[in-house]
Amino acid sequence: MGRAAKNSAGRKSASIAAAPGKMTGEQLNLTALQQTPGFMVRILQLHIFEEFFAYFSDTGLSPAEHSVLVTVRDNPSITQSELAAVLRIQLPSLVKILAKLEAGEVLRRKRSAKDKRAVELTLTAHGREAAELASKLAKAFNVQTLSALSKREQAVFLDMLTRLVQSRTSHEHPPKDGI
Repeated sequence: MGRAAKNSAGRKSASIAAAPGKMTGEQLNLTALQQTPGFMVRILQLHIFEEFFAYFSDTGLSPAEHSVLVTVRDNPSITQSELAAVLRIQLPSLVKILAKLEAGEVLRRKRSAKDKRAVELTLTAHGREAAELASKLAKAFNVQTLSALSKREQAVFLDMLTRLVQSRTSHEHPPKDGI
């Protein structure tokens, strides 16, 4: 890593570590937590969600609703159970999201012709328009979200995230390419 990159990384690290304490006004040391992937991913997720709500405020979509909309668009006739599993949303929570989207005439639920126990999801014409708008916004939002990284770093970062997720969903660990 070059000197400028090290200095930049050090400044970023210090800004997270220098979180003010609630009671004392002293700076908190989070150095140990910064070495924990779960903590860093969670902090990043919180920042991204805050920015998402501001960026998508005109659509009224939450991150979960956006994920549902795009997944149903890209997988016509997906079932509620499949959607809950792939998005890792508990079925009762997903049912509330689907009810809101259905009330907004964004999607339809219907019994599957193949399996009467299953409920299939499809977008309405309004839902397809909403998905198109959401996709355009998401593309610009993702550019903004990753703007601190070079194009190459963005690709590597997304690849690494994908590999980490896949290693946990497939229970296989990706080959180590070296760094």
